[in-house]
Amino acid sequence: MASIREEITDKIRDELVAGNFRAGLALRESELAERFGVSRGPIRDAFLQLSQEGFLAYQVNKGVTVRHPLVGEDREFIASLRVQIELYIVDKGFNQITERGLNEVAESLRELELACQTGEVAKIAKADMAFHVSILQACGGDDHIQVWRQLCSRMLLTYTRLGNYEAIYQEHVDVYQALRSKMKDVALAAINSNIT
Repeated sequence: MASIREEITDKIRDELVAGNFRAGLALRESELAERFGVSRGPIRDAFLQLSQEGFLAYQVNKGVTVRHPLVGEDREFIASLRVQIELYIVDKGFNQITERGLNEVAESLRELELACQTGEVAKIAKADMAFHVSILQACGGDDHIQVWRQLCSRMLLTYTRLGNYEAIYQEHVDVYQALRSKMKDVALAAINSNIT
């Protein structure tokens, strides 16, 4: 069962991904504590966690603000780093993917399908990330996931995968089918296509 801190962190993260807080907005502990009906402690903890993840920025004497989304060359650069990490992990660990790992990828794919059916930005983005995490874990990439998450968080501030939810889902199906069929080159190409 999630703690209050985890629940509040998830709620604020979801709102950030959904674009409910404008870039540069100063977030106030007291306002969010009142809104969520909690003390300031869980809000402070959420701010710390979300700052570490890259969603928020902390500045001395200014407090916590919503980071500006990456655009143009900056976004392309971060996307290229994310791709490099994923392709490296999958290439290196492809042969160690077990049936259990494939089943976990399949389960995360099902969650993505359900999220796409809702049309809710935060749910789709969260399920999209969970799908990729399941692949990284299946390939033994746990040591690299924290860095990968920080890159993803910056990209999620402008989650641009929206519009054709069926196409989003199908891209992920293509990745899963390549993994299941043990076609490494096809899987790598599908992951690259999905991210870039």
